[in-house]
Amino acid sequence: MTNLIKMDLHRMFKSRSFRVCLILAAVFGFIGMPAIKLFSMLLRMIPGAGNLDALVPQSVTLSSLLSSPFPVMNCFLILLSVCYFCYADMEHGYIKNIAGQMPKKGYTILSKYFAVILHNLIFIAVGIAANTIGNVLFAKLIVDKDVLKSAGALGVRFLLLMGLCAILVLVTASLRSKTFGIVLSVVFGFQMTNLIYISIDTAVLMGLKKTIEIEKYMPDELMWNTAPKLIPALPVAAVTIAVFLFLAIRIFDRRDV
Repeated sequence: MTNLIKMDLHRMFKSRSFRVCLILAAVFGFIGMPAIKLFSMLLRMIPGAGNLDALVPQSVTLSSLLSSPFPVMNCFLILLSVCYFCYADMEHGYIKNIAGQMPKKGYTILSKYFAVILHNLIFIAVGIAANTIGNVLFAKLIVDKDVLKSAGALGVRFLLLMGLCAILVLVTASLRSKTFGIVLSVVFGFQMTNLIYISIDTAVLMGLKKTIEIEKYMPDELMWNTAPKLIPALPVAAVTIAVFLFLAIRIFDRRDV
């Protein structure tokens, strides 16, 4: 199992999609504050624009950077990179050689998921570092008292992200659908599930006369909360990871490679 994880990590680091998505994540993490400064400079050139200094932040807190570990585009890049990584051995055919040497084929799913954990940690670290550099170069960085609280919220977001990745592992590795995995990456990454959840809420309200607010219990929606609460965020993350990872292993074990 250890050698299998090492092989997946080597495969991940050598992947072109991983490196391209990581570079783009660093770029999108960096350009936030420079883009604001540039936009304000362009607006000053317009006659009658007035004083725009109030619209440009002069300082940022470290807790705010940890509270927004990745912009929307970076979340999409993370999920897209996971999708490509989980499907690569299927796409190129060498999963047949790997799975045939394992006592249980499902071990390959576990190995991929362990690799995805490190994958996500790297993406989040690079995104936060690039965001911090971009802000330090153009504004004053303040280390405030809410840093530990924001770090805790970041940990909860990471677990919720791992829940979404468990869904992607099921779709791409077990159900072998790269296309559907990419669609899910777009839907989850750009918060396009709101309409689905609102539709379900409306249907239940009209049919059963009850308000359920299903979005409060979905991992993708909880992940975008300003400060995800431990309850229900932790139970939702744990259940999502356990259920979808279990399904991914069982389905992959039962299918021919």
